[in-house]
Amino acid sequence: MEMWESVIRMVSSLGVVLALILGLLALTRSRIAQRFLPAGSAQLVKILGSGPLGSRKHVMVVAVAGEVLILGTTATDLVPLGKVTDPELVQRLLSEASLASSASFCVAQSVTRKEGSHAAS
Repeated sequence: MEMWESVIRMVSSLGVVLALILGLLALTRSRIAQRFLPAGSAQLVKILGSGPLGSRKHVMVVAVAGEVLILGTTATDLVPLGKVTDPELVQRLLSEASLASSASFCVAQSVTRKEGSHAAS
């Protein structure tokens, strides 16, 4: 009888310690997220397009803080290749990217709804 009491006491103590560790982990994650992530839902960096050049090498068009940059990427490097300076072209690229992202969001929602209706039947 005494052995079972000590086992129950040990398991409950372990449960309390694990609960405290998980609680501190959740609290730390939320504090770090509030401190280092932007409060708004807008993305700071948006990839407008990319194309492969070879094995693990790409050219990317990226929007950062209202500017459109052309970058070369490899497995280990990120090289600035240029910058789009024409304001009309920048606006067009940004608007096309926002249209494409909203269209892909709508497609993802419709696929999710269709899968949900198939699961229900």
